[in-house]
Amino acid sequence: MKYVPTASLFAAAALITGCASQPASSGAAHYPGLKTLDGNPPLVIGHRGLAGLYPEEIIAGYQAAIAAGTDSLEMDLMSSSDGVLFVCHNPFLSDTTDVASHPEFASRKKSRTVDGVAVPPDWYISDFTAAELKTLRVKQPIAVRSHQYDGKYPMATFQEVIDLAKATRAANPGSTLTIYPETKNPIYQRALGVPLEEKLLAMLIKEGWNTHDSPVFVQSFEPESLKLMRRLGLKTKVVQLMDGDGTDFKTGVMTYGSPDTAKPFSWLQKGDSRTFAAMATPEGLAEIKTYADGIGPWKLYILPPQGVDAAGNAVKKLSDASNMAPTNLIPDAHRLGLFVHPFTYRDEPARLTRSYNGDPKAEYKAYFELGVDGVFTDFTPTARAALNEWLAIKQAR
Repeated sequence: MKYVPTASLFAAAALITGCASQPASSGAAHYPGLKTLDGNPPLVIGHRGLAGLYPEEIIAGYQAAIAAGTDSLEMDLMSSSDGVLFVCHNPFLSDTTDVASHPEFASRKKSRTVDGVAVPPDWYISDFTAAELKTLRVKQPIAVRSHQYDGKYPMATFQEVIDLAKATRAANPGSTLTIYPETKNPIYQRALGVPLEEKLLAMLIKEGWNTHDSPVFVQSFEPESLKLMRRLGLKTKVVQLMDGDGTDFKTGVMTYGSPDTAKPFSWLQKGDSRTFAAMATPEGLAEIKTYADGIGPWKLYILPPQGVDAAGNAVKKLSDASNMAPTNLIPDAHRLGLFVHPFTYRDEPARLTRSYNGDPKAEYKAYFELGVDGVFTDFTPTARAALNEWLAIKQAR
């Protein structure tokens, strides 16, 4: 079953392109002295749409991100039981949809283990057909964010996001808008009989978007997924993601307590003792270079936070920690020809170290100065404003 957007979606794409404060084409301009890999301004990557305001990964959120000047539409891929790719962050549904209020689906609630983590009873996308998923309505999963759009929109398919991107690009020939799909929990989904890689590649080929110059970045935390797609014939730009689950604020060292954020699931299956930290070494980056074009590290790999109280004990919150000196990750990656797109930038004060004095734009600018090639953001308007201010200063010098 294939879902295509209505004529109104295409009309909206044309309107959005016309009203965007800055079209998604910032990579076309050159500024002297930038530390990015290609000398272009860094990309603003709309993480799950405009997730700071809208529920995650819905068409309205992606439209809003385009209107705010995003360069790329980022999404996670999950499969329905009948093989339709939906954009949704988790394999379960209770945190982002109203599935719990549907009595017809009550019997489908179950427990599963996903990438080494036992998940409490929930409803799983892979147990629903595409038509059933379309009866659900989405909601904001983060309590402190706006809930004004809860219950108003359906889940989106990957095809609908592709169609939106194509319509936007067609309405503005100067647009360089891209899509940025992630194969999420790919080994888990393959074991359920709904593999992602072949379907994703087939869809890109159908759209004529399987060249290195296509407006596509394919990302995954799972290197085996990326390597498989390369063997299958994927030619787009490929990005290896690098996760972690926290920081020891006394030392500033990344922590890896949870199996799914400590290492790729394929490493866990093989009993590999390494964590994602191995990918951040020169040797790890060299391995990534054999199958990928860039890396998507958690931003704390670049600017680690650290903080202690008056008694010398570690602080409890990120907002009480300060930035340490930057690591060598960006220059090490750039030396190998790998671009760097860290995640995820958010406006909430609790998400910022004290080094930024509560100003989310200051965080973007700190990373821009270090030479990141793009940023995953939940708040495209903030990221675009920060980039415009930073570039204006660069031009004035």
